[in-house]
Amino acid sequence: MTNPIHDRLDAIDASDTTGFNGGRLAATVLLLRDGADGLEVWVQERVHTMHNYPGHSVFPGGGVDPRDFPPRSWDSGELWAGKSVVAMARRMGVTKYKAHALVFAAARELFEEAGTLFAIREDGIVSNARRYHKERKLLENHTISFTEFLSNNGMRVDADMLLPWARWVGKGKSHWFDTFFFVGVLPSGQEPDGDTDEADDAGWFSPQLILDGWRAGLVRLVIPTWAQMQRLSKYSSVQEVLADASYSDLRPVIGDPREDSRYREFFSTTPLDRI
Repeated sequence: MTNPIHDRLDAIDASDTTGFNGGRLAATVLLLRDGADGLEVWVQERVHTMHNYPGHSVFPGGGVDPRDFPPRSWDSGELWAGKSVVAMARRMGVTKYKAHALVFAAARELFEEAGTLFAIREDGIVSNARRYHKERKLLENHTISFTEFLSNNGMRVDADMLLPWARWVGKGKSHWFDTFFFVGVLPSGQEPDGDTDEADDAGWFSPQLILDGWRAGLVRLVIPTWAQMQRLSKYSSVQEVLADASYSDLRPVIGDPREDSRYREFFSTTPLDRI
């Protein structure tokens, strides 16, 4: 019997962007740094015209594009660096092709929405992503694929910079999503920005400050984002997060987990919306 959560490792269908129970595969990145007062995460407030979660505070991320899959039925090594695709697939419980697509989607969305590149060149990690601003805009409007961008600039996605963190399956306004959360550290020399049509505002915040804002009715959160903020609030530094990432439970949290005590505060609290 086929495990509905763990796909066959070598199965491939580059047009299949669906995950658990037919949900659309998506990737989200918790971009981290050590701030003056402790751990900080990059957060953006979605514009009110967005189809899903308008006006909500979220992490950079989005759905998998068919072009995020490898072009061949074996590891696309020339565009991939770090731990192997197979190792990542085993950790995430998906096929190696879906693992490739999810990692590429995470790196692509982070670049599109926050201007931050989790990629390396022959001379090391990219330290200045702003020089690629024009191509970033071409990616956003789907003129070029992320694969084309990487190939044209002699880059490879560094899978070691994206650590699987959580998996949530839930419904947006009209579709179900199977979303993988990754944690990653801001590369030296880079600085994210909010130059995206999808966000009204963006910046670095302590997870606890975001949670306090939610309780005060000043920040809108959906349960997957709230859950990641709650978890991050327990750490005081990037190093603590990275040390704990390998122990993350990647079994999907499905729907609204109202009976799970870890999320009781979210479902039992109705902050007065002051936005």
